[in-house]
Amino acid sequence: MEVKKEEIRGLIDDCVLGKEFAWKEFIGRFHRLITGTVAHYVPSLEVSDTVQLVYLRLTHNDYQLLRRFKGESPPAFIIYLSEIAKNVSLSQTRVLRKKDYREGIGLDETIEILDERIQPEDQYFVLEEQDEILRQMERLDENSREILLLRLQNYKFKDIAEILGEPLGTVLARAKRAKEKLKKIVQDEIKSQEKEID
Repeated sequence: MEVKKEEIRGLIDDCVLGKEFAWKEFIGRFHRLITGTVAHYVPSLEVSDTVQLVYLRLTHNDYQLLRRFKGESPPAFIIYLSEIAKNVSLSQTRVLRKKDYREGIGLDETIEILDERIQPEDQYFVLEEQDEILRQMERLDENSREILLLRLQNYKFKDIAEILGEPLGTVLARAKRAKEKLKKIVQDEIKSQEKEID
């Protein structure tokens, strides 16, 4: 079912009002997104605890962070929520002093999945590459960034189409364009670094 903007706005407002059923629905709807985001930045053994920290941050000071979101767009809220989860995760990572340890979640052909086939000595370089790609995604326009962000959280294209309220064909075309933009940004950055070396 398509996620309508009034549903998101209503859910946020009900959470802010302290309605218990709304908070349970909020967790049910966004737990996967929050967990997926957290998993990019903290060790696997710390994911569960960090997710709980995200929820505490969201409820802190009478749902202050939820009150700050004034929009209605589901994609905009997903990006907003992902940024919160990211910031909490980075803070937790600094506390743990394990900045270079992250789990990889696939972004089609752009971000590799870490598995047993990758030798330990190669993992550092793969993780560095993934981290750079995540940084470069910040330079994309919102439309491109939202669709790659959803793919990064392992949402299927069918699910993304429902979230965005767009036909599957449109979503597939947008995803292709977004990946091409990201690829160009990364390639331009590499060329720029090579020129500096020369």
